[in-house]
Amino acid sequence: MISGNVIKELKEINQKLEEIKRRIEELEEIILPSEKITEEEKKEIRRLKEESLKGEHFKWDEIKEGY
Repeated sequence: MISGNVIKELKEINQKLEEIKRRIEELEEIILPSEKITEEEKKEIRRLKEESLKGEHFKWDEIKEGY
């Protein structure tokens, strides 16, 4: 059986963890504000992702050598 002191300490630890979680979420919003992107931008991102996954991309070193 868990003693009353242990339960009390666990509750305090949980409260502190919840406060830390809340502060981290606030910092996330400050550091990484959510950006709105257009549907066109989403399509372009998907297209580039598909190209990359298929290997349809150019190596940067090959592009640099051409110039």
